[in-house]
Amino acid sequence: MVTEVPQSEKRNEKRNFDILQKEKLGKYIYALKDPRDGKIFYVGQGINDRVFEHFGEAESCLNANKSFAQLSSKVIRILDIWKNSEDVQWLILAHNLPTENNVADYVEAGIVDALSQSQNGETLNDISPPKSSMLLADDLDSMAAEFVNPLTPYLNIFVFPVQIALRNGVSAYDATRTTWGVTKSNQALKSAFAVGLKNSISKGSFEIDKWVDVLDTTKQEFVSPQHPNPIDYEILLNKNWNNIVAKAKGFWQRGNYLIVEFDGVGHFRIVRGSKDTKTWHNCIG
Repeated sequence: MVTEVPQSEKRNEKRNFDILQKEKLGKYIYALKDPRDGKIFYVGQGINDRVFEHFGEAESCLNANKSFAQLSSKVIRILDIWKNSEDVQWLILAHNLPTENNVADYVEAGIVDALSQSQNGETLNDISPPKSSMLLADDLDSMAAEFVNPLTPYLNIFVFPVQIALRNGVSAYDATRTTWGVTKSNQALKSAFAVGLKNSISKGSFEIDKWVDVLDTTKQEFVSPQHPNPIDYEILLNKNWNNIVAKAKGFWQRGNYLIVEFDGVGHFRIVRGSKDTKTWHNCIG
């Protein structure tokens, strides 16, 4: 159990703004900063005394004698700072923001995204800001990507979500090929290919030679010809797959993979990922 911080060591005595300050602040974006390393560990938005509510939350957790497993990463950091006889530093990063058009959401998301790409590193926010619109260099390049529309038929193309793995520095090949729960019947599909999508753009594209079990799991990974350094299958690479993903959006958003068939004359159908496996859809338009 967490040992209660002695009253003399409880910090951040300031817990509210005065009336005039609240009026001038309006809607604001704030940050909590660790004085020991100078890094921002939490970003949020609010009005009135929102920035101080986190300190009350931390004290409540202590008074309830909660275990560490019950505490958020943010609360653990606050308590750790207090135990080192320091105050959590707080900053108002933007204030008096318009309340319409989700302005605060976009500002908050921009700050969190910027921190994640800097030496500061990612914050301890449990929920990512909903209005993130960050674009990296490869995202900008992908804006010009053509819709996938192969001129020859493809029976079985596995489509995998790989944005998280790529963000963590995994190669496009390894991000695309592992680790997935693939049924025996799907593993047996012939003439199969795999693509890995980041923001609906294919960043990995490989021929599937075979499937193998992943050690100590119930899942599988595929192996391509010339493994572990296969050649990208250029025909399906750096293409826009948004039209395909849109036909299986709910399934896809839950982290599931798709299997798609192309007829080679401008149409595709969803083999896995949709209740409708019969209808052919236009690749473009």
